[in-house]
Amino acid sequence: MHPRALPATLGPTAAPTFTRADLRAHGLPEDRLRAGDIRRVTHGVHRRTADAPLTWDALGYPVPPAPFAPEEVAAVVQAARGVASHVTALLLHGLPLPPFLTEDGTVHLSRPHRRGASLRPEVTSHARSVPGQDVVRLHGIPVTSIERTWADLAAMLPRGPVDPVVAAGDAAVTPLWTPEGRLPPRTTIPRLRACLERSGRFSGIRMARAALELVRVGADSPPETALRLALIDAGLPEPELQLMLHPGRRGSPDADLGYRQWRLVLHYDGAHHRSLEQQARDRRRNEGWERAGWAQIVVTEDDARDGFGRVVAEVVAHRERLGGRVFAVR
Repeated sequence: MHPRALPATLGPTAAPTFTRADLRAHGLPEDRLRAGDIRRVTHGVHRRTADAPLTWDALGYPVPPAPFAPEEVAAVVQAARGVASHVTALLLHGLPLPPFLTEDGTVHLSRPHRRGASLRPEVTSHARSVPGQDVVRLHGIPVTSIERTWADLAAMLPRGPVDPVVAAGDAAVTPLWTPEGRLPPRTTIPRLRACLERSGRFSGIRMARAALELVRVGADSPPETALRLALIDAGLPEPELQLMLHPGRRGSPDADLGYRQWRLVLHYDGAHHRSLEQQARDRRRNEGWERAGWAQIVVTEDDARDGFGRVVAEVVAHRERLGGRVFAVR
């Protein structure tokens, strides 16, 4: 005997996931869930076996930020009566995170203390309340805001350098680069500060406050943040980010960071600079700075692995060659 067909309202277009209550509302018995055309997503939540779920790749995530399809993550969070947070929120927002904080096969979510920990194997619970102003929806998933997610990163790290929190903050406040131009920033430094103020005391608050003082607009990658911090730690002045030879002039040579007063720029050439097209753009960039009489230092992944010791030494040597002379800053 074939099981009764599922109504169209319980399907990929109208309702990708459904519950026992949804079955009852359509006059179907609960044992209908045992049929082979239905599979379990999480306790109490199911979907059709034949449905093709929306993919993370289609939403612009080359690496899935969660172990389930987007609509299934939304169902897991809703069923657990929580808010996606911590590692899951970092990945959903696309913020950089330290290598040891990787996706672990569960959905991280925050739940009010009174509800206790979730017993669902696909969920990692964090017992705390998240105010509504710190919750947004991404791809149908309730998730901590980018500001609260950034603050939570500080709570996940052991005591030590604040660099990972600074890098995440830089990524949050810097307009994203695209071939068509930069997108608006996802948040601002004042909004990060306001989030810390309303969050009260929490583990990591001191690290977050210290990191916030170092967050800047203009770093396009964690290595660029690390380079800036290495220069500052060496006692050098803070470099200008996204420096342009002729500010406001279309087609002007640009650099990741540099010192206008010393006519010195630094280019961090990561893995994407290996393509022939990018190398051609880099040559035009370098020729523009060279014609203007500026010194240049090209920084590589090897420098990053070495803590930028060579780069710092070259910046110091360039400054010493100037013998205290500086150029007019226009």
